[in-house]
Amino acid sequence: MRAIVCPRAPIPPSGLIYTTTHPTPSPKAGHVLIRVKAFGLNRSELFTRQGESPGIQFPRVLGIECVGTVKDAGGKGGEKWKEGDVVAAVMGGMGRQFDGGYAEYTLVPQSQVSNPVTIPEGMGWAEFGAIPETFFTAWASLSKSLKLTSSDTLLIRGGTSSVGVAAATLAKSSLFSCPKVIATTRSPSKTEKLKAYGVDDVIIEDSSASIADKVKELTGGKGADKCLELVGPPTLVDSFKSLSDDGVASVVGVLGGVWTCKDFDPMGTLAPFKHLTQYSSHYLDVSQAPLQWIVDAVARGEVHLGLDKVFKMEEAGAAHEYMEANKASGKVVCVVD
Repeated sequence: MRAIVCPRAPIPPSGLIYTTTHPTPSPKAGHVLIRVKAFGLNRSELFTRQGESPGIQFPRVLGIECVGTVKDAGGKGGEKWKEGDVVAAVMGGMGRQFDGGYAEYTLVPQSQVSNPVTIPEGMGWAEFGAIPETFFTAWASLSKSLKLTSSDTLLIRGGTSSVGVAAATLAKSSLFSCPKVIATTRSPSKTEKLKAYGVDDVIIEDSSASIADKVKELTGGKGADKCLELVGPPTLVDSFKSLSDDGVASVVGVLGGVWTCKDFDPMGTLAPFKHLTQYSSHYLDVSQAPLQWIVDAVARGEVHLGLDKVFKMEEAGAAHEYMEANKASGKVVCVVD
């Protein structure tokens, strides 16, 4: 079969190998064999290629998500699927413990495969492929980690990332009805695009400057109630300064490339009653994620997809290069013909 193989790590994007002779996985009990139609790119895969993901054996087909059709449902436990059903698959070891979605076929544990999905008329594989991991992460971060309500002001730190864009449009949808969304970006040229996704106020970030005063100004001195922290440790303390006295920040991403906080002072940073939490899609219950609702909401225009650019499968190296250069404003997807 066709596949994109990461032979070792670290390697540059050009080091990814496109092959037409990778072994096709065979059906296996408890697993769903999927004919992949598209896969989204994620920072996780860039980190793996860059050598930042420990414990992975190479060569490895990357890809922590994909969409496609069921080829084999895996026997017992697979009764809810039949051959030809449209599904999404995410996480569960994809692209890490076993070969992932950057391939013509992938074999995924049943627990990581969505219920069958009906794709609305006019939605293609690229559009569907932009949804699973990104929107699942955004939805779970807002609902499970931040417990976003219709009275909260939401701050998104790293707003032009694919999860940031998805979180903004979901927050403004009828799922959450968030009255005010503030998002940050380092690129002034992306301001209008963020507003098109539902962001009310955009703050242009300077890596050396605090945004706290600007957030307080935009919230009448109170600060944001909830913060989706996608940059990670480099901006976390400043994000807490931007919160209300009992605000909540959830660390969901590490776009800043730093995994730990140095000299973190919890007593001072969290005063007087602030809360720190986190969300990782490793803990996602795929069966609970409202995938069909999101797909339908995209089709009717209530939720904006945030699809930035589409590549062919064999262009995965170029797609990595594009994403690594921070050129994307939203999701990058590869389609498998």
